[in-house]
Amino acid sequence: MATPAEKLAESLEVFSKFQNAKGIAVIKANELSRTHRERLIANGFIREVIKGWYISSRPDEQVGDSTSWYTSFWYFVAVYFNERFGEDWCLSSEQSLTIHSGNMSVPKQLMVKSPKGQNNNIGLLHGTSFFDLAASIPLKGNIIKKDGLNLYTLSAALINSSAYFFTHYPTDARAALSIVKDSSEILAKLLDGGHTTIAGRLAGAFRNIGRDRIADDIL
Repeated sequence: MATPAEKLAESLEVFSKFQNAKGIAVIKANELSRTHRERLIANGFIREVIKGWYISSRPDEQVGDSTSWYTSFWYFVAVYFNERFGEDWCLSSEQSLTIHSGNMSVPKQLMVKSPKGQNNNIGLLHGTSFFDLAASIPLKGNIIKKDGLNLYTLSAALINSSAYFFTHYPTDARAALSIVKDSSEILAKLLDGGHTTIAGRLAGAFRNIGRDRIADDIL
């Protein structure tokens, strides 16, 4: 008869198949038998995020330790929403812009747009949440996939982000603006939509970071 250690080793072997290159695992309940799931939970190798969804954790984590969740967050987002919505989803333009700027910090509430959304706030670990907004998503040419996440392209995110983002998140806004090499892609989208007010805002933003040529092109 197998010892408890041998049984746990068997469950860990199954569990290892779900880990990605970074050692992070996101698992749906129906992907593991109840026996394996209960062993892994009891020994601290997985923890439940929402009903039916689990992430990998460290057995030596203390109660209240958020390390495994913040490490797994963006991978969980990609796996969870690709499972729920297929390709029909996208992070908000503001969140897309934050990621383009290189800021991968975990937000308190992550807004995800999808025609299949239900306008639900989904409570997660450590006071974080998802809001699945029932809304159309950008056309295919305005979406880019990065590490499994569906984002607005940089130019589309700049055009669709609110003035609030530029005034309240100036570091991320400046970092995102600095990535733009020339005005051509932004101009095409501005002219296509007749975005006069947005054009003025972006011209001012580019001038603020010393990119006068792009600002002049937009004006």
